Amino acid sequence: MALPSNCSNWAWLPKNLLDTILDNLVPMMDCIRFSAVCKHWQSVALDNFQHVRKNHNHDRPHQQQLPFLLVPTVNNSSDHRCLYNVTRKSLCEFQMKIPYNIRTSGYSHGWLIFVDDSFQVTLFNPFSGKSIHLPPLKRLLFEKRYRDEFDEMSALPHLERFEYEKRMREECDEEDIEYEEPELEGELELEENSEEEEEAEDEEEEIESNVEEDEAFNFVRLHQSDYSIVRGVLSVDPDVNMNGDFVLMVIYGLKRRLAFIKSGDKNWTYIDKDACDFFKTTYAIYIDWYRKRGLWHMADIICTNGIFYVLDKLGVLLSIDVSGNLTKIKCITLLYTDNLSRSINRKSYLVESPNGDILRVIRIAENEEGDYGNATALRFMIYKLVHLDCLEIPKWIKVDCLGDVSLFLGDNHSTSVKPSDFIGCQPNSIYFCDDYFNLYYLHGGPTDIGVCDLNDGSIIRHYSLKHSQRLMPPPIWIIPKFVFNNISP
Repeated sequence: MALPSNCSNWAWLPKNLLDTILDNLVPMMDCIRFSAVCKHWQSVALDNFQHVRKNHNHDRPHQQQLPFLLVPTVNNSSDHRCLYNVTRKSLCEFQMKIPYNIRTSGYSHGWLIFVDDSFQVTLFNPFSGKSIHLPPLKRLLFEKRYRDEFDEMSALPHLERFEYEKRMREECDEEDIEYEEPELEGELELEENSEEEEEAEDEEEEIESNVEEDEAFNFVRLHQSDYSIVRGVLSVDPDVNMNGDFVLMVIYGLKRRLAFIKSGDKNWTYIDKDACDFFKTTYAIYIDWYRKRGLWHMADIICTNGIFYVLDKLGVLLSIDVSGNLTKIKCITLLYTDNLSRSINRKSYLVESPNGDILRVIRIAENEEGDYGNATALRFMIYKLVHLDCLEIPKWIKVDCLGDVSLFLGDNHSTSVKPSDFIGCQPNSIYFCDDYFNLYYLHGGPTDIGVCDLNDGSIIRHYSLKHSQRLMPPPIWIIPKFVFNNISP
């Protein structure tokens, strides 16, 4: 290959040699520096990355990237944000244009999730600037209307109130309700319940009371549309599939229920008693419990090999297959595994490790004495899903060490990396963001952002918002993508 006379030899190294170099660069910033050498290297880098994405070659090292914090800019811009590198404890030099000055409802496979005032959902790629607009979640509209019109409904006679609510539910695709005659004053209905049913009801009542407490503390703020989705996870990056097919599953609303939408669908599919055969089975008490009250109080979602896995607040793991016309749901673990998930100050996460293990993480927070609104992480409990030969059903087994694994938890699609691939990334650790949004707005924004070293349980805060930034969209973990059409210096 003849080199141009006006170019240095290293700038025009053969493409196969440059591809080999790229294949061994792991941190995205190294790939960006590579592409900044000259136009030829930039062209090779883009071709290499597009080839990897097109062929879904996830074994290539630079497919796994270190998450960065998406944070406000130094000048508190309303339409730009910065990336914060937790290993270098510094802001990146560039800014990204993000035209949504609201809380991010999730981040998954390179896409931020936003919900507007009409409850329409938008996927936004902060690196390319591309948007995908999805239909509104009508059941969120029902929750809003129910709150707004509650006083008006309450003044109606019993039958008229029932008909009023029934019409509202039909208009918003909400679950139907059956008419019940009003109870006479002093009437007492006695039922004989099994011990298991009574325990299940006690568990539900305890969670319901916590939810009611959550609602009471910051009613106005927490009922804004950008807080209506608490988790969103994509099956794949929409830009990866040649045909653009994807599925987005979300946890939404006050009851933390599940819904999903496939690319091209005009309406969301709500996972409830009428959506699948799951609620018709009778082989175990925990299925009966779900049949009675539906899939409520979900905590986190992951998607692996096209199957969604959902964790509820009591530690039950469900698998959900939405690939066909009928939603297929299975219980993976038993209902009562421990009592760690019942407190408002305990949050559960679901994350897949780099080697494919499914982990359940419980973040335990505490309040300063007499201070309900300022919860800070105290410790973490980690469980691994284990299939034992002696047990028909998999079980959560407590683990004390992650080894060469770091977790990144928050409002994002829960993520794990091998820290040995990244200089400065702390092994056997959990990097976390403040996602107790039902608490932190009482005291002016998120403050609990740090890293927990599982070797000794120590917790260090690694990033702090300025006072002027506390009510801006809260930080969230995102993973850099090698597409930079939406970045300014």
